Amino acid sequence: MTGKLQNPLNDLDGREWLYWTDTLYITTYPPDATHPLRKQHGAMKPPEVMAEIVRFFTKKGELVLDPFAGVGGTLLGAALAGRPSLGFELDPRWVAIYRAIQRDFVIENGVICRREEAVTGGEPLTGEMREGDCLCLLKELPAESIPAVITDPPYGINHGATGFSKETNFNMLSPLLENDLGQAPDLASFLGRLQEIGQEIRRVLMPGRYLVMLVGDRYQQGEYVPLGFLVAQAMREIGFKFKGVKIWSNKATRRHLKPYAVKSVFVPNITHQNILILRKE
Repeated sequence: MTGKLQNPLNDLDGREWLYWTDTLYITTYPPDATHPLRKQHGAMKPPEVMAEIVRFFTKKGELVLDPFAGVGGTLLGAALAGRPSLGFELDPRWVAIYRAIQRDFVIENGVICRREEAVTGGEPLTGEMREGDCLCLLKELPAESIPAVITDPPYGINHGATGFSKETNFNMLSPLLENDLGQAPDLASFLGRLQEIGQEIRRVLMPGRYLVMLVGDRYQQGEYVPLGFLVAQAMREIGFKFKGVKIWSNKATRRHLKPYAVKSVFVPNITHQNILILRKE
């Protein structure tokens, strides 16, 4: 008699697992209680989305690493999912915001709320944030010690607003920090530096486990740049297996469509991001 199929990756049942394999991923999470603080960063993600990703790629109690932690969206998601987490962030501005959130917010009944509003006192946000260059900090970690790496790296290649300058908050770069990945001068150097970091990520990742990257595509100089798939290919070249992609869009916070070149030429409103799923095999 055969027993139940073992699940070495997560704590989901078969129905939950199957649901999450849909490549189209539409969410409706409104801004959470930490949004007024985190919105100072131009690439923040809903903690609830990050929690769903964390739940799929880890079991409860397993450590989640984010080498480009920003204002801590992955760490907050890990806390909602009941996982310990570790984040690396180069810019002290974003580290300070995350630590302010740790000080002033807690989790109560599965929701992040202000500490003074928690009836029961709530659970602390225990994810650890370390300030510094992720390449250096990754080298301090033992090989094959991390169950999951979930991150939203800077997009580099002159990431800034052009034309419609007020439509999007691009405050995600660190112009005074030369080793900021977002300051890469061109696509080739961006992908090269990302590969260098990716090699360290692969070293510390446990065999058979996943690197999950949220990467938005770009539109530059009149041409669509499929940055998500270019990043996936760069990770393949250093040994990761590209296992799939989820096309994510959060309807509750999606910006309104802009009239780019209306009645002239086709210019897309990019309202999705790619969730790249890569495995160390």
